[in-house]
Amino acid sequence: MMQPRNPRVDRSDLASLARLWELAGPLRGGFLLGILFRIAQSLCLGIAFGAVVWVVSGIAEGRSLDWRRIGQVALIMTASLAGQLLFGYLAASRSWLSSYALAGRLRLSLLARLRCLPMGFHLSRHRGDTVTALTSDMQMLEGFLSEALPRIAQAFALPVMVLGFLVWWDWATGLSALTLLLVSVPLFLWASRELSQLGLQRQDLQAAASARMIEYAQGIAVIRAFNRIARGEEGFAAALRDFRDISIRLVARLTTPLTLFSIVIMLGVPVVMVAAALRHENGAIDTATLIASLALVFSLYQPLLGLAAVMELARIADASLTRINRIMTAVPLPQPQVPREPDGFAITFEAVSFGYGPDRSVLRDVGFTVPERSMTAIVGPSGAGKSTVLNLLPRFWDVDQGRVRIGGVDVRDIAEERLNGLVSVVFQDVYLFAGTLFDNIAFGRPGAVMADVVAAAQAARAHEFILALPGGYGTRVGEGGATLSGGERQRISIARAILKDAPIVLLDEATAAIDPSNERAIQEALACLTARKTLIVVAHKLSTIQAADEILVLMDGRIVERGRHDALLAAEGSYARLCRRRQEAASWHLGRV
Repeated sequence: MMQPRNPRVDRSDLASLARLWELAGPLRGGFLLGILFRIAQSLCLGIAFGAVVWVVSGIAEGRSLDWRRIGQVALIMTASLAGQLLFGYLAASRSWLSSYALAGRLRLSLLARLRCLPMGFHLSRHRGDTVTALTSDMQMLEGFLSEALPRIAQAFALPVMVLGFLVWWDWATGLSALTLLLVSVPLFLWASRELSQLGLQRQDLQAAASARMIEYAQGIAVIRAFNRIARGEEGFAAALRDFRDISIRLVARLTTPLTLFSIVIMLGVPVVMVAAALRHENGAIDTATLIASLALVFSLYQPLLGLAAVMELARIADASLTRINRIMTAVPLPQPQVPREPDGFAITFEAVSFGYGPDRSVLRDVGFTVPERSMTAIVGPSGAGKSTVLNLLPRFWDVDQGRVRIGGVDVRDIAEERLNGLVSVVFQDVYLFAGTLFDNIAFGRPGAVMADVVAAAQAARAHEFILALPGGYGTRVGEGGATLSGGERQRISIARAILKDAPIVLLDEATAAIDPSNERAIQEALACLTARKTLIVVAHKLSTIQAADEILVLMDGRIVERGRHDALLAAEGSYARLCRRRQEAASWHLGRV
């Protein structure tokens, strides 16, 4: 049997709200003012109701409605309307401005947190999950803070005031009104719990649908090439069906408690009417009090019905805040309390072991030293752990055992910004931003001018093809550099690393996509780097690694050979076999059978 959910507020909810309140910082005053202005708006509306009750009660008591009383009522009504308009405007402006400002702060905080988290966190999530947290979840939060939160305060303000009047005029009538409110509270909490249980699932499935959409859009070329359009659409359609189904389940689960809540609230009107009529018939209250009670009872329950309209937004926003809080509370890579400065730029791996999980050991007891301003190449079959070695140096991950040092200092003891400034990485899979070629190269050094960018492009042998483009350095490359070839993207990435001018350069198959006509020029550019940089190269091409000061042969996560090119060839070991296979592959060609 399913156990009933604990009616207490979840600790995760409290943690999320506490985190939100902490991030609000100086904006807290704006939110509080927005709520207070909404309450003031409700009080102004209550003044109008009070004026009506005053007139009707006076007529019931036999007082004439002279021009003086009419003028007073008109003045009260005018003041009430002016107050509602004024406080409504102030509430909306404070709430909207504060919510947008907080959403901006929260987005920046999310981006800062994402930057500090290990790569394992990002790889364990769908790309759409992070995108949804920054977009849809943030929009839900904005809507709650700007609309739902002030409306909740407004929905309670007028009923509380009216209930106070009823109790003051006649305790029995007020108690009958309060009884129905107390009966409706468990129903409201029931609906809130149902929504809380499914709200987080709904937001997670929305993120999964977004991930499918991104995957379909980015893989459209492959989908079309293999004529799998229907198959590609099927995954996206399935994610949308899951999102639709959870939304329908959410509405279905809410129907019963919300309907009962609305019925109980609406029953309050006849119950109070009957109670007031019985009190009047028994002589406990006069006619004026009876009329006042009947006039005010509608303003007591009607605002509470509005809670049902904002409850869904409130709970979905809570689910969104929980999803955002998953990122904000994720454990970042630890930073040193007292950062140390490396003495030089030599690189040392000391008995390093690492795995991407308990059952995915990649490196085992790897140790080597790269002297400052030298070049070390790492070769081996696919899956041997070559790229993993490069990823450990800039702390994309932390080692499981052993140490990685730069200038004698463990990279875990170097400040993050300093470590990032020491290392440039040219990845195997190059990513360019959706800007101009100038922007993408200048990304390597803040404040770089055109002369700096051109010099870096010339060193990377990219200057000629850039000038051949219609817009030159102002040519927009599209998202991910979609308008450039693979070789062109890689040369732009190399130019970016050259411009950064970091003392340590890591090249992960950086020349793999370079066409033969430019390969010699790129090799010359990389050779210039070795004269003043500490360089680690992961490559398969012999032309890239022959000039290395030391070559490391990695097999199954272990270094099985090391030395210079000629010496390793003469040893007739693993390196020699890799070279022969590479030469055989280079001579392979298509033919007819």
